[in-house]
Amino acid sequence: MTDDANADADMADAGVEAQAKPILEPEEIEALVASVAPGETVEALFATLPPLKQPETIEDFSFESAGGDGPARYPLFVNLQERMAEALKEQWSDTFNRDVTVTFQSMNQVPYSDVIDTEEPQVFFAYSAEGFGRMMLSFDLSLIVAHVDAMLGGNGEVYGEDIIDLSPVEKSLSERIAQSLEMHLEKVWKPVTILDFVLFKIDTDPQFLSVASAHDACFSMQFEIQLNEDVKGMFALHYPRTFLEPMLDNLRSTMSDEPTSVDQEWEQRLQVALNDVPITMRLEMGQCEMNVGQFLSLSSGDYLPLKVSESEPSMLWVDDMPMFQAQAGSQDGMLAAELIHKIHGGAS
Repeated sequence: MTDDANADADMADAGVEAQAKPILEPEEIEALVASVAPGETVEALFATLPPLKQPETIEDFSFESAGGDGPARYPLFVNLQERMAEALKEQWSDTFNRDVTVTFQSMNQVPYSDVIDTEEPQVFFAYSAEGFGRMMLSFDLSLIVAHVDAMLGGNGEVYGEDIIDLSPVEKSLSERIAQSLEMHLEKVWKPVTILDFVLFKIDTDPQFLSVASAHDACFSMQFEIQLNEDVKGMFALHYPRTFLEPMLDNLRSTMSDEPTSVDQEWEQRLQVALNDVPITMRLEMGQCEMNVGQFLSLSSGDYLPLKVSESEPSMLWVDDMPMFQAQAGSQDGMLAAELIHKIHGGAS
């Protein structure tokens, strides 16, 4: 083979090796991939997917249109406030000696700043409950003025067109109105939890009540109170969300006055089973106190000063619960107890 032929053969072998060897080394490929931005990587991945079917029409989305976590999502809360309005209707009907109408108007979740930003003259009753914080009730000023007039024996009328504040007498009697509202609030909330409402302040200027921070969310429910053809106004309950937070899970449930169905056969079987459960009863004749030294010195023949008259009834206990007052005696040569009457809350 000539020299030229050998050279051509060597060049051909080098070309084959060049085609078999990768253009980039693995380290070079890894460095190149690492340099690609995450966004570009995602776009590259989506580019490999088939196109997604798009809706024909797309509406603008806002968080307000998504239906916030307002009072409507808590049926029991709504039920309790409606009962509060019903209790108010009954009391005011008695005060005015005529049928007072209370009509539900609206419920929503609003910032506290909107609650106190009102142009209508109103009276605000702020209450605090230990462990929960503060809440507030508001009435149009004309309603409170009319209520005070009815309390004083009037017809529940409002004198004057530009009433912007309460008179000293109206302020004093408003405290009595506040006490009745406090009673209704505690009674309404009792099925959920025991709340001890305490009047914090009565004011016509809500800026100084400090019920919540300006941007705190409040559950607010508004009702219209119709006293007569000429006098009507708004009544509202405002609960900061922080006040309700410990109870929100319970307030998601519903409350129904409808009687629930009862499985009579199961109830009878349960009663029969309970009738066979053994209980231990004891008759407590009396008690006495002594120190350790006196106790250690006791011996046969000593008497214990029970300080109970022989004719005084004794207490009959079931476990740790007093059930009956009983008179100790004997029957057929054995100690016996004659039941006198049942202790309140005991067995029937």
